[in-house]
Amino acid sequence: MRKIILTSLLLLITTLLLAQRQNVSGQINGPDGRIPNVSVREVDANHRVYNHTTADKNGLFSFYVRDAQHSLQFFAPGYRMFTHKMLGQKSFKVTLEPRRTSPYIGAERLILKSDRLLCGHYMGAEVKQMAWIEQMNDTLFTLILPVKMNMIIDEYPAGRTLLVLSDWDKQLMQWENVVDAYPIDVAPHEVSDVHLAQSYSGTNYQPGGIKDEKPLYAYPHFQLTKANLEYLVQNPQELRRVVVDTYKADNYWNLYPTDQTIDLLKQVLKKTEK
Repeated sequence: MRKIILTSLLLLITTLLLAQRQNVSGQINGPDGRIPNVSVREVDANHRVYNHTTADKNGLFSFYVRDAQHSLQFFAPGYRMFTHKMLGQKSFKVTLEPRRTSPYIGAERLILKSDRLLCGHYMGAEVKQMAWIEQMNDTLFTLILPVKMNMIIDEYPAGRTLLVLSDWDKQLMQWENVVDAYPIDVAPHEVSDVHLAQSYSGTNYQPGGIKDEKPLYAYPHFQLTKANLEYLVQNPQELRRVVVDTYKADNYWNLYPTDQTIDLLKQVLKKTEK
């Protein structure tokens, strides 16, 4: 009797496993037509990759997935990575959106690069955050703030924000990231304009690959105005914390800018007045 029950259980488990495995297919388009050679992966909720294929030159793909309740993840350089939960669906028509690239890459308008711009103490430890300020025009600036990523498939998409808060968590201002950034394995003190260009284009970026011991960094651009800088310089007593929003980066940081922060911002304003 026990043998019959065990056999029945094994048959049931096998049937359930086979029922989960299915062939999925689809077509991948962009704003200007079909996208060739798109990487298509089956991933679970923790972004573990189970199966993988590449769409053909017409943007068509077909492959077997292990679990129809997993998600499909689509990646093509120049486009935003897209994740779609299958929920048992077998046929897909996917449209990928172009990534927003850097509005400016170059050093001629770089007016500040410092590891003391955003620094302070967090959880009892001293923190130094490398940052750049570039001048876009007379009234607009970009703050490039390296973000250390915790997974190789992470990206830092446009729309994420940097919040400036007071002592009582009152939001003084919000700076939005205006470009998408793929993580690259180049540290802030080593990064060049070429590396930054790779970060925005996705060159040499392979999602789902094996992460080595080198950490990954994304380089988002937070946009702020001259009025923002002037407010911080004129009201230093209000500046208490600068935080990245709740994006799943492993350095969600919470810094208390020092007097040196204000001195550096004064230098920026002085340079722009010339």
